[in-house]
Amino acid sequence: MNLKRLEFTLTRKCNSQCIHCQADASPLRKGVMQVKDAHNYLAEATAVSNLESFMIFGGEPMLYPKRAIAIFKKASQFRIPKIDMITNGAWGKNKATAEKLAIKLKTAGLNTINISADAFHLQFMPLEYPINAALASLKAGIEDIKWNVALIESINATNKYDKKTAQILKTLQPIGIDTNTFKIVPAGRSIQNLRQYLTPTSLYGPCEEEPLEGNTLTNPESITIEPSGSADICWSLPIGNAKRVPLKRLITEYDWRRNPITRILVEEGPTRLLKLPEARDYQFQEEQYINKCHLCTEIRKTLKLHYPNAYS
Repeated sequence: MNLKRLEFTLTRKCNSQCIHCQADASPLRKGVMQVKDAHNYLAEATAVSNLESFMIFGGEPMLYPKRAIAIFKKASQFRIPKIDMITNGAWGKNKATAEKLAIKLKTAGLNTINISADAFHLQFMPLEYPINAALASLKAGIEDIKWNVALIESINATNKYDKKTAQILKTLQPIGIDTNTFKIVPAGRSIQNLRQYLTPTSLYGPCEEEPLEGNTLTNPESITIEPSGSADICWSLPIGNAKRVPLKRLITEYDWRRNPITRILVEEGPTRLLKLPEARDYQFQEEQYINKCHLCTEIRKTLKLHYPNAYS
């Protein structure tokens, strides 16, 4: 595994409950990554990989600013070039507090920040909050600041959500920050709330060319670690648990051929999972699924098909 990027889901807890959230984040979610675990994961990964980037996201990571800052400091000590965070900017509620936090983030080594600003996130907070967070980040000297924008189709689309997002971005133009746009994916709450806007595609064929997280299964370049220690190479697809098995071992000994799930996904695709013995009672109705990724995550969740920890 030629690992280039390490990501931490610091928590699934969030002050919002956005209707498009693939992580199902909400104020009701519990669990947060321990700083000592995060430091260990960073040490393990950098021992065997030349990481180009490191990111913390959630949920909302700034619900736990002291933890986030402590983790960014450690990442900076390992000289990872790009140190990044995705945040909804709720910590910009108070300008003075936001400025103090931004300075601490900058000092800790954060050099890239993506602040969510779209029709979905702003159902839960006034635009003033992410604006204050962005202005504080600019004032602190954080190098790369962008609006992180979720779209259903495109910024020029006519659906009510993308139209609202386009209006929001016009309001934000005077601040002079670039925009990073991404299309929502069929996972989490988007399936329940936005299904009518999602375009179905074929469920057949291998996953290798269009994984949900943009990560190839044959040679993953990114790993996301959950608060539980689950080390995922795609959405809820762990290769082991970094609390039980050293992360450097999970990285260096990874081979997609050694596990029946990843082998099936690479060679045949998620419809082949339906032929596993565990799926004999699975009620498959093709029209229920948006695409291969949706089918894959639903089958694995329903049948509790987990990546066996081959290294324990």
